[in-house]
Amino acid sequence: MAKVALADVKIVQATATDHITYTKNEQTGTTPPTCPVEYMNPNGTCGYYTDSGYWIDMWIIGTPIYQDVDYKTDAKIDGTVTATVTNVKINGQTPIVKGDKTKETDSYTIPGGGTYKNGKHENITTGSVTGGNSKNVYVNGKLLAVADNEVTTHVSSVKTKIGTQGLSTNVNVGS
Repeated sequence: MAKVALADVKIVQATATDHITYTKNEQTGTTPPTCPVEYMNPNGTCGYYTDSGYWIDMWIIGTPIYQDVDYKTDAKIDGTVTATVTNVKINGQTPIVKGDKTKETDSYTIPGGGTYKNGKHENITTGSVTGGNSKNVYVNGKLLAVADNEVTTHVSSVKTKIGTQGLSTNVNVGS
């Protein structure tokens, strides 16, 4: 038997791979080395011979070039399901049905030296309950949702399910 999902039931935490973009300012190269004009030789070498016959190289090393480089990191998705049914109560609460929207928030960690760029969502409501009970129990023409039904998050390729916090304690669907 499956417990009925009620308003604001939590979804199981999911992971969205490479969902957050951050930048780090890093050395990406150097400027070309230069040679003072007075030491440039016709054969392309840069330097001179000392009186004792030793070659002294006069190339000036290029300076570092720094640029922002984009990286990605994973985000953890947590959330709850918002009920749409208004005329039915179970244990004094509104039941969740297939199609009800989620309210989700991303959490993540950016490594030291990184700066957030984009990808974070807070209280976004584009995910939804995409599964319903297998016993064909309906509320207002929509499948009643129960524990472990599938939820599609705001990252449409990331699926999770209805969790165990926010279920009816004594109303079940099944035999």
